[in-house]
Amino acid sequence: MLTGTLAGFIATVITVPVLGWYLIYITTVKLSKHKPTAIKVASDVSSILFMVAVYYIMAQLWSDTSIWLIFALFFAVAFAFTIIYWKVMDDFYASKLFKGIWRLNFLLFVAIYILLSGYGLLRSIFYFV
Repeated sequence: MLTGTLAGFIATVITVPVLGWYLIYITTVKLSKHKPTAIKVASDVSSILFMVAVYYIMAQLWSDTSIWLIFALFFAVAFAFTIIYWKVMDDFYASKLFKGIWRLNFLLFVAIYILLSGYGLLRSIFYFV
């Protein structure tokens, strides 16, 4: 019984990563009492949720498991961000660089999630009409 409930919760959070982001945000606000930190922590942790959700939406829409596309996009963003960061800062600060790459990928995958969800919704509406 517990494993079924836990599996359902995990499936819901992966399917609707905004819910996962919100749960992480609320938990972090309650623990730290600092909203900007809670937003950063929730964004950092839920990046994985958005990446997995994008993968499953793409697999559902196009019946193709294109995990390589997600990895290629992630590393392309990392490469571009590293070059820009190096040009601006003239030096590498690894922790700031990795945080910047991770948070930029969070924003990118949130945007892709929204676009793919909208596309999937419109596609299903016009498919059944």
